[in-house]
Amino acid sequence: MSIAFANALANLLVNRRNCYCLQTMAGYVKVQEPLTDEVLAQHLNGQVTVGAYQLGLDNTVKYLCFDFDPEHLADTRTAVERLLAMLLEEKEEADGVKRPRIWPSAVLLEASRYPDQSYHVWILFSLPVHARVARWLGLRTLELSGLSPKEVEVFPKQTELTKERPCGNLVKLPLGFHQVARKWSRLMNPKTFEPFPDEALLDCWGISFLEADLAQITSFGDKRHVQATLTLQENEKPMKRRDEEKAVRFLAKYWVRGRRNRLEMTFLGFCIKHGVSCESAGRVIERVCDITNDEEKARRLQLVDYHYRNRRNLGTQLVGVSGLREIIREAST
Repeated sequence: MSIAFANALANLLVNRRNCYCLQTMAGYVKVQEPLTDEVLAQHLNGQVTVGAYQLGLDNTVKYLCFDFDPEHLADTRTAVERLLAMLLEEKEEADGVKRPRIWPSAVLLEASRYPDQSYHVWILFSLPVHARVARWLGLRTLELSGLSPKEVEVFPKQTELTKERPCGNLVKLPLGFHQVARKWSRLMNPKTFEPFPDEALLDCWGISFLEADLAQITSFGDKRHVQATLTLQENEKPMKRRDEEKAVRFLAKYWVRGRRNRLEMTFLGFCIKHGVSCESAGRVIERVCDITNDEEKARRLQLVDYHYRNRRNLGTQLVGVSGLREIIREAST
């Protein structure tokens, strides 16, 4: 697969680049070299199999992962279905609209040794969160699904790096070749459990959190429940029409598969940061979708509302102009 595809894999799932592991017939061997996009491309092509360390040097993670192993579960598929049903259950909110707990684009189902009944369920984060938050969410998610951490392994396994464990746990990246089982990893349709094309990875993006929610989860300790809050931004204003048109022309230039998901997220981050109204941002996204014949227009418009409802309190952590510049640099290389 291409370097661009490897770059998409890195953006979603790689949080530490200064070292990694390679799977062998005898286990994993640590490599004290940078994890480059070239190595990730080799992983995707089956030349090597990469295990990436989940915790960054700042103890943050980009995802939460559940490992369903037939050695610990009599019926892994039923257990996965219970977890997915809880995650994707639609709940009616205060405005009367039913929305899933987590947008499907942030949930990946992987058969790690297809067609074996061994599965990983990944929940992606749009911005890295502290491992303590991810760990709590993972255990709470299992609890709500009626599952036990004795049955389902939760990654991250620890909440911070230590002198004894300076790298933490590793997770085998998806879409690679299992060196021991001699079988490929495949992305799966969470409704039918049939294989998805690998390119489905290009249409994924992560969930976001309010700062207040992150602080609340961090403070929980052994508490078992969290009440999410929603803080609205006042004094948001629409962009001038000519500025909306400029934004449309700019975004449409780079709006291609493998880039458009992150482009929308970073544009919305910019808008929220600068007090641009949800309606104005939605008009821009709608026009870009029309110009580029984006087949996912309806979902992208839903996600405008989702980002405005859930990202306002991220403040300076929002990806804005810097994210747009990064995408432009990628498109120019």
